[in-house]
Amino acid sequence: MEETPQELDDKLDRLVGKISLWTSLFLATAVTVWYAMANPPDSDELKRMRLFFKENAIQVGEFLRLPYEEKVKAAKKAEHPFYQTYMKASEVEKGKISKIYHESIDYTPYQYWFNIFGLWMIGFSAFWFIGLMIQGVVNLVRQQEPV
Repeated sequence: MEETPQELDDKLDRLVGKISLWTSLFLATAVTVWYAMANPPDSDELKRMRLFFKENAIQVGEFLRLPYEEKVKAAKKAEHPFYQTYMKASEVEKGKISKIYHESIDYTPYQYWFNIFGLWMIGFSAFWFIGLMIQGVVNLVRQQEPV
């Protein structure tokens, strides 16, 4: 029993669709693993700092905006060791702490893993969409070929 050209086209279309799906899965996983290896999760110390910033956002924000002399006075009065550590830090470290503070106002401990999963979903969707568009273009070109 011989297959018609339409059946052969359908088989080829399904094969290209499967290749597109599996290639998308592989590429999305590869990009996600590469990103996770290049950007490891926060250390326990950094997680504790982020949680401290989240829980004390107003006080820390006010402290960071104070002029230097008032910061020194406030750091001496404060009970938490962050304030004394901040005053002893270099200007570069103070800039990093300020950046972490602004990123940590809405921090959750599982945010990293949620973002990794979101990256995988976006990557998979994008790669699969591109594969399906290529598949559609190939089908249109094949249909326009003279018989």
